[in-house]
Amino acid sequence: MTRTKKTIQSNHGGRTVILLVVALAIGLGAILYLAQSTQGNNSTNVSSAPQEAISQPKAEPVIIPEFAILGSKNAPVTIVEYGEFQCPSCGYWVKSTQEERIVKRLVDTGKARLVWRDFAYYGPDSAYASEAAYAAGEQGKFWEFYSILFSKQGNPNDGWANKDNLRKYAQTLGLDMTKFDSILESRKYLPLIKSNFNSGRELGVDGTPTFFLIGPTGKSIKIVGAQPYEVFERAINSLIGG
Repeated sequence: MTRTKKTIQSNHGGRTVILLVVALAIGLGAILYLAQSTQGNNSTNVSSAPQEAISQPKAEPVIIPEFAILGSKNAPVTIVEYGEFQCPSCGYWVKSTQEERIVKRLVDTGKARLVWRDFAYYGPDSAYASEAAYAAGEQGKFWEFYSILFSKQGNPNDGWANKDNLRKYAQTLGLDMTKFDSILESRKYLPLIKSNFNSGRELGVDGTPTFFLIGPTGKSIKIVGAQPYEVFERAINSLIGG
């Protein structure tokens, strides 16, 4: 998959993070104003999955690393995806090229930007997979690692996303393994993963993938499940009046 490259500036631990306007739009207002809801059957539900969810008493403001955002900050629509690297439905959505079509036709053309938020609930390997992706992001390889994870996806918790295999994936990208290992051992990104999980819960996310599309006026549309490209295209056109 061809993805837009982003420049990463180093600051306090090797990453620049931005507090997105979209986080406020979703967290404070959009939950009360979901204009439409497109429901689908192709989503993995939290209630039917192994319950080893990562949680904390209160959700913190969601701070998204720049490398987990794809597309122009000036795009009129933001697509926030709550996904799970071990989720079969998320894997299907990526492998069926629906995501690729969105990137090529909507993100690369400037109509939308894509924001990744992990919603890790399958177990410890889910958290480690997300942490490894963020660690790769610090070396400019977040989306490449993201793609590897979904291409290597096996059954949940069968070992395909354990720490040893995550290191092998990192090596195939030519990452600095000393830096990569240091981030995994420090659990640097675990607070972010907890925050993402809790923000999703507060918004009523109970399955993955779940998407929130936010338009230029703050109007939002919720899309649940591995929906085809056309569903996203119609939603974005309605948000920008096209």
